[in-house]
Amino acid sequence: LYLTKKQPKLRDRIPAERSAVFNRGTQVGLYAQDLFPGGTDAGPKHYSQYRKAVELTAKLMNQGQKVIYEAAFQAHKTLILLDILVRNKEGWDAYEVKSSIKLSETYYKDAALQYHVLIEAGVKIKSFSLIHINADYIRKKEIDIHKLFIIRDVTDEVINREKFVSQKIEEELAVLNTDNTPDIDIGPHCFAPYDCDFIGHCWKSVKKPSIFNIPSLSKAKQFSLYKTYKSLSEIEHNQSLDTISRMQIHCIINKTNYTNPEAIKEHIPKFSKAYILKTLHFRPAIPIYDNTKPYESMCFGFALQTVYWDGRKGEVVRYLSMGKSMPNQELASKLKEVITENIPIFTYSNRGAHTKSIATIDLSELLINGYFYRPKITKDYSTKSLAIAMGIQTPFKAIEMDIVAAQYYEDVLNNHKDAMEKVKQIGAFLDRELRIISAFLFNLTKVY
Repeated sequence: LYLTKKQPKLRDRIPAERSAVFNRGTQVGLYAQDLFPGGTDAGPKHYSQYRKAVELTAKLMNQGQKVIYEAAFQAHKTLILLDILVRNKEGWDAYEVKSSIKLSETYYKDAALQYHVLIEAGVKIKSFSLIHINADYIRKKEIDIHKLFIIRDVTDEVINREKFVSQKIEEELAVLNTDNTPDIDIGPHCFAPYDCDFIGHCWKSVKKPSIFNIPSLSKAKQFSLYKTYKSLSEIEHNQSLDTISRMQIHCIINKTNYTNPEAIKEHIPKFSKAYILKTLHFRPAIPIYDNTKPYESMCFGFALQTVYWDGRKGEVVRYLSMGKSMPNQELASKLKEVITENIPIFTYSNRGAHTKSIATIDLSELLINGYFYRPKITKDYSTKSLAIAMGIQTPFKAIEMDIVAAQYYEDVLNNHKDAMEKVKQIGAFLDRELRIISAFLFNLTKVY
């Protein structure tokens, strides 16, 4: 909070994958407005317009507006933007929309904060509710919005947190009135409940490489060791660590690589010819197709390439569904058409339900199980991390991760003005992924 208010320029660049999540939340919020149609949007278009949004909200309330979206209020030196405010005979009903299928403690705290500001601002609130997506909803033709969303009255919960919220606000205001940045060391709080926007600034003092570069360790274990030991060399022979973690620490300290030839030979059969397969999936919060649920995973595209033991490569077959029919069924059918030979199929982090009928060999398991390791491989074991660690030169442009490709695809389905350019970017991403996976595969075959 202090850095946001006093040193906003130190904020990290928002990763594209997080922006994709934010965009999904925004879309769900807009969709939920149809639960209470006919409202007026009072939300600011820019952070410099917060005061105008508060004034507009008050004006709309005084004019008798029955439904207000993005209603802005300020009290106790705290600003909120409420998703939906609905007039009733006794006052107002407040609604906050969440794009998840479950309500977490974070959401209850958020609701309690908003309720507190509403009451402090003099708004007569009859009820406060959280709206979230019904995980059991199955689409049948047109969306039934009243079945898609669950409205849960949390008035009692937010009232019970009133004292806590009031005390917390006072504590935070006291922090803002200090002359210096709070002296707080890094810790698990940097990632709870979400990744902090100032990690790049606060973590500058962590000497690299550090325990946080060991992908096999949980965050809890990493922080525990960070508090106890000053350097990686002191930790290397710690008996509380498993074999994989000690190996990774040894490699980082000595700038060496690790390969387990026997495990690789067991995982990768010797072949004369094989396929490399990359698939893409998306999980739309709002079901697009009949007989599907919210967040149901669907494959929307793939790239397939033939490779040979001697390093030769065949042409790339790319396919992207245009969403006119159920992508899962469409892609499964197309895969059967292009996979014409009974030869090994290598993938990386393949978790698609549509490929269950296809026997694949997931190369990411070699990293996860500690059979292959290179310094710079990160905890997510992503292909980007793998490429950097192996020194593979591939351009990382608009799309760096699968979740961003999924967001691009949803934009295409929604007829985004740059839809064709986004299709090209998805295709380029697929090609880049194939290059990384094939380079990794041929690196592994060197153990023979």
